Amino acid sequence: MVKIRKNIVPTHIAKKVTYGAANSKTYIIIHETDNERATANADAHGRLQAGGNSREASWHYSVDDKEVVQSFNDNAQCWAAGNSHYNKHGIQIEICVNSDGNYKKAVENAIELTKQLMKKYNIPSKFVLQHNAASGKNCPRYLRSGKKGINWNQFKSKLNDTTSTVSKPKPSTPTPSKPTGKGDMKTTSIVTYLNSIGENSTFTHRSKLAQQYGIKGYTGTAAQNTKLLSLLRGGSKPQTNKPKPSKTVKQMADEVVKGLHGNGHAQRQKSLGVGNATYAKVRKEVNKRF
Repeated sequence: MVKIRKNIVPTHIAKKVTYGAANSKTYIIIHETDNERATANADAHGRLQAGGNSREASWHYSVDDKEVVQSFNDNAQCWAAGNSHYNKHGIQIEICVNSDGNYKKAVENAIELTKQLMKKYNIPSKFVLQHNAASGKNCPRYLRSGKKGINWNQFKSKLNDTTSTVSKPKPSTPTPSKPTGKGDMKTTSIVTYLNSIGENSTFTHRSKLAQQYGIKGYTGTAAQNTKLLSLLRGGSKPQTNKPKPSKTVKQMADEVVKGLHGNGHAQRQKSLGVGNATYAKVRKEVNKRF
């Protein structure tokens, strides 16, 4: 069992870099520190957080080739995921990539830590996610590319070995909603709702949905997610960018009769700037005039 050493961030600092202490522990989000400087190990990152990180960032565990340093209790809603939903409902693990460390060993330790948390909180392996799935960031970079000898698929395959040992869910433990045809109509989570209707719930897909439904500058904020959930659940149709004609069919027919749009159907339709269906209505209206 991997060694976990606690260096818990003081409460007055934690209040500035977390949403609070109501984490449902539904997900485990895997990151890499992206700091290759020598000595940038788990101890250094633990001390960085405990001393007051200069950035508005926070995560639960830092893992290197020798140990795991815990900075926040698992109930803390840390900010590392870059997405409010996954911050509030996920445990954040940072794998150190310091040049004087053994990356593969650090990953092995992260796998052992992940297994422990999966078993402790009944988290299935499908809810062990890359940071990329939450925010679209290329993280964990080396696990995603496999450039350091181990990739994400290998990481996940080692977690599946423990699936049968995961304890039965307790009544208070959140479990994923099952598809109901209409979707989960009680949940306040856009991710849970999309999962309940069998649709992709990744940040990338939610961004596309937000754009289709007219939500500009989607970053996954609580307000944006609530609005998107309301639109989806209410059965609203995605917005279309097809411009509406500025004139009625009768007005356009009057102009055609007056010769304002030239001769020939192709020329007239182009001049009017309308599609085939609308132009067919214009022609029908013109024919009534003769």
